[in-house]
Amino acid sequence: MSQDMKNKVFILHCENANPEQHWYIWLEQQLKSIGISAERVVLADSSHPDAEVWQTCLEAQLNTINQQSILVAHGLSCLAAARYLADKLKGTSIKAALFLAGFNETIPQHPEWNQFIQENRFESKYLRTNILRRIVFFSSNDPVVPVPYTFKFAHYINAQLIEVSQAGHFCEDDGYREFEHLFKVIQTLVAAELT
Repeated sequence: MSQDMKNKVFILHCENANPEQHWYIWLEQQLKSIGISAERVVLADSSHPDAEVWQTCLEAQLNTINQQSILVAHGLSCLAAARYLADKLKGTSIKAALFLAGFNETIPQHPEWNQFIQENRFESKYLRTNILRRIVFFSSNDPVVPVPYTFKFAHYINAQLIEVSQAGHFCEDDGYREFEHLFKVIQTLVAAELT
């Protein structure tokens, strides 16, 4: 397998965070320790997310995705990643996408995200056909994204659902400086020959 066709995992942080927080560094280090290339993606001004700015960030940092790529997105970045992939995957595919607390509808508790959500509408067709494995993680007690919103998102992209009991929003404050379950799922995906 050529160097540019090896598995690579891209890790996208959530709203109000940066690539240095939560479990992002830990996951990158764990993956690299077993020979898997990994990169944490920076999304500008995550406390005041702008849909077009985030798309520009993704275009600049995900321009090497290919059939062996795995994308991990968290919270609001799930929506930005889905929109980006819905366009990018018209001519190619990726190995997998894992969305943690993903959603694609406005949430009454977070009106500050309404414009971002409206501007990141996407069609699920290419996600369903050109992401070989789609997995959505949800927490039974997520205080940010209510479970029904994550269920709807998973259904829209035809993804497998994985429940993590009492995990909050998968953040450091919820006890997530490490995320062993996620790491094991990625290991399994890397080892699999998906078609």
